Amino acid sequence: MVAKVRYLLLVAAGLAGLFQLYVVARGYAIPLLEVTWGMRDDPAWERAAVLEEDEDFASYIAFLRSHIPEDARLILPPSRPARPLAHIGFMQYYLFPRDIHNCGYDEIDVCILRVTGGNTFILALPDFPPRELAELSKRFVPYRDGYGVFAPK
Repeated sequence: MVAKVRYLLLVAAGLAGLFQLYVVARGYAIPLLEVTWGMRDDPAWERAAVLEEDEDFASYIAFLRSHIPEDARLILPPSRPARPLAHIGFMQYYLFPRDIHNCGYDEIDVCILRVTGGNTFILALPDFPPRELAELSKRFVPYRDGYGVFAPK
């Protein structure tokens, strides 16, 4: 009798495992495989941007890559609060070989006033940089919804 119960439990666990495999395959693995297969010819940075963030993020990165030369310096907002667009390592992956720097949390105004070089750009987010300071030496190139880049005049 005990052997029969163990056998039934083993069969039930096997069926539950097969059902779980079906759910994961249909709901996650196969759709992700279709998406990634469709992106196989895209550059690595674009695939990563879509899969790690979303299409909007990938479009913004493509905008930045098209407006910031590869030999340029890009100034990011302070790394606090933590967000992808303020993380040097994260942005370096997408924008390599550009030179990426952060403004310090307590020195945003001074940092923006120092950024006057002809090959230095400032990442523009809705809350960074202070527009009136950035516009003293840079021109705003809009992307959408307050996002864009401040480029040399």
